[in-house]
Amino acid sequence: MKPLEKVSKINDTIALRSNQVFATMGFFWFCLVFSLIPLKWPASLPFVQYASSGVLQLIALPLLGVGTILAARASDKLGKEQHDAVMETVNDMHILMTELHQLHLELTAKVNEAIAPEEAQP
Repeated sequence: MKPLEKVSKINDTIALRSNQVFATMGFFWFCLVFSLIPLKWPASLPFVQYASSGVLQLIALPLLGVGTILAARASDKLGKEQHDAVMETVNDMHILMTELHQLHLELTAKVNEAIAPEEAQP
């Protein structure tokens, strides 16, 4: 594996795992409680502002974006595989229906042949 591929794989892993953490209700509640801390302790306001604007917006949001894109790739791949499987089944069913129709035509012809001599007798 090439060094760039290794770095890309590590980046993808970090983004996906970060997405699993940041895109949860637990993280939402953490952020909500964190933003309410200055109401009880006003002196903590500069730190809360720094952490929320610096860490959360500059780090978490890009990670969420990349993680979402990577998760969508996997979902798109799965959707394509499912679509291909369904289309293969549809094609198989079309072939079977064509064969069944041909068998029906042959059976109808044989039944008509069997009935025709009986109708010809008075």
